[in-house]
Amino acid sequence: MPEEQYIEPKGESGAEVAGDEPLIDLSQFSPKGDVLVIAEHILGDLQPVTLELLGAGRILADKMEKNLLCIVLGHNLGEMPRLLIEHGADTVYVADHEELKLYRTLPYRRVICDFLESLPEAPHTALLGSTTTGRDLAPRIAAHFETGLTADTTELDIGPYEHKSKVDPTKIGLYPNCLYAIRPSFGESLKARILGPWKNPQMATTRPGVMVPLPRDSKRKGEIKQVPVNLKEEDFRLKVKDIVREVSKGVKLADAEVIVAGGFGLGTAEGFELLKQLADCFENSAIGASRKVVDLGWIPYQHQVGQTGKTVRPKLYIACGISGAIQHRVGMSKSATIIAVNKDPDAPIFGFADHGIVGDVYQILPELIKQFKAAQDGKDSTQNLDNSGVKAVVGAH
Repeated sequence: MPEEQYIEPKGESGAEVAGDEPLIDLSQFSPKGDVLVIAEHILGDLQPVTLELLGAGRILADKMEKNLLCIVLGHNLGEMPRLLIEHGADTVYVADHEELKLYRTLPYRRVICDFLESLPEAPHTALLGSTTTGRDLAPRIAAHFETGLTADTTELDIGPYEHKSKVDPTKIGLYPNCLYAIRPSFGESLKARILGPWKNPQMATTRPGVMVPLPRDSKRKGEIKQVPVNLKEEDFRLKVKDIVREVSKGVKLADAEVIVAGGFGLGTAEGFELLKQLADCFENSAIGASRKVVDLGWIPYQHQVGQTGKTVRPKLYIACGISGAIQHRVGMSKSATIIAVNKDPDAPIFGFADHGIVGDVYQILPELIKQFKAAQDGKDSTQNLDNSGVKAVVGAH
């Protein structure tokens, strides 16, 4: 994916200079509001995207010299608030009520909107995950406060923005601390930087797997505060009768340290059996797939990696018969090491893979399986997945 081209600020003030216009002194401005992360859990199981958001939120808050807040809703949450502090939050707000044990749109919306209105100053930024819950809740909150919301972002930053458009004169001016919500656009071929500094909180949801959580610090100190819960009768128009959760077997894509992924180049659905043999060479591994083979029914959707699937960042990603279209690349390009196996030497994936093997996957993979097993020689299969170790294996071909 091409890198976004930013205009470098000129002058010590950081403001762009046009002709002989005087520089604008940004020192007179100070950021308003803290950074807020809205936590997500399922029956007390904290979702990884929340820890990722805390990592991203910590960077934004430090850049503005502000605090990182987090709010979590549920019932009998135990040590979860403390865990949020250990992963970067300065203050954790807890809304504990039996009616919040299961996620429902209206009760959650009520509690969060009441909480935000109770703060002496609106947060500068509010972040949620681009999950089923986040995509349902975020627009409700944004609509209530008539503020902007950027969905499905992959990068976040803080920076100055000078608005000069005369379409709405009330918005003309310098916004020294604007949330840069960046997401792919035009079929993932470009990056769109979306700004909405007109009103706080400036909101965004981020894709799971793209932000990096902070290491857990058990000595980190923070404050835990209780949030009053005042639900109304109209918040209970929806009743949850039963919950049916499909429990997938094996390691989840987001948690796997090694992913072996297949594409249309496998030729048939049976090709994934060979990929499973390769994945079995590693203890913490999973099977991935491109969208095309999922659409063909070769493998279920939960294995899909890419723009409309999962975003992953394993230690090792082995792409077999995958051309490397931008829609797939956006979901796996941040893997630590990428090995590509494809019979087309001009396949786009070779342009960003760390190591490439040109050849028939049905000839390459059996030998690759043998070489990986020999290289590991009974050791922990995920301990030595650095570039030198992989290079030694790939070099045999």
